[in-house]
Amino acid sequence: MDMSTFLSSLRPWTFTASLTPVVLGSVLAYRSHYVFRWHLLVLSLGAVLAVNGAGNIVNTYFDSMRRQSRLSHRHRQLGQTAINDGSVSENHSHPAAIQRSISEERSHGEQTQLVNYAAYLYGFGMACLWLLIYCSPAKSEFLAGMFFGGLSSSFLYTGGVGLKYYILGDLLVMFTFGPLSVLFSYGVQCGEFPSGPLLLALPLALSTEAILHSKHLRQIEEDSRAGVLSLAILLGKQGSYFLFTLLLFVPYLIFVVMATQFSLVLGLPLLTMPFAFKLERCLREEGPSHFLSATAAKLNLAMSVLFIAGCLFASKLPFIQISTLS
Repeated sequence: MDMSTFLSSLRPWTFTASLTPVVLGSVLAYRSHYVFRWHLLVLSLGAVLAVNGAGNIVNTYFDSMRRQSRLSHRHRQLGQTAINDGSVSENHSHPAAIQRSISEERSHGEQTQLVNYAAYLYGFGMACLWLLIYCSPAKSEFLAGMFFGGLSSSFLYTGGVGLKYYILGDLLVMFTFGPLSVLFSYGVQCGEFPSGPLLLALPLALSTEAILHSKHLRQIEEDSRAGVLSLAILLGKQGSYFLFTLLLFVPYLIFVVMATQFSLVLGLPLLTMPFAFKLERCLREEGPSHFLSATAAKLNLAMSVLFIAGCLFASKLPFIQISTLS
């Protein structure tokens, strides 16, 4: 397997959606307890990014297996029809059959490598967890429970029951690499797991879901052929457009409330609103495209960075009691 294939399976461009919640959790722990440990942040990032990367590879693997299963079934149907019609003989040395066999063997080798890479990443994430349990003031059972909950979610997205294929995948990913990552990082730093960080992560989680939804919008026809039941397929193009618009702009309403009720700097993410309008116009006029997903990811990163900065300098935060020492 070449490096480009590996990176395509790893999807490193999705890492920002899990990196920023971890940083946000550490910033909130600093504001509420005046505690910040760099080595715990690095280990938290290692654990969460490893699970994210492994989940992406698992997703690629099971999507590939699902496509191959359907293609093989189709080929068997076509082959049997041709034999019944007498147009070809039942001969496995047919050039097309040989070429298909070679292609399948090569694909099987790449899939085996993908499984190995996913296992290595999960192992690296568990090594980071072990160090966190040793170094963090948080109770080990809480850290382990949250980590393995996230690990299970990343696998079950397409593996096992394959929640991606039954609408629930989006909600699972949105919660795991959003509120759960924020709370995990917060607890690693200060040893507590309140509900406040979960609620503060909501606007970033909605923005992350906008990225996923834009991808599913682009793949409606492909997913339909593969037997995937995504939210985009269920709602249709018009309903999906309205959902994407809600996911895009509801976070800004939350930021407006935060800025007016708590601290003006919490409104910093509002600076990215022109890009949100550009995305809405792009979807409305040109339809879903790779540009839409890539731009939505960039918007999510810019919004997250500005929100983290706002939380770092705000005089007052919702759901979080700021330490008098900060």
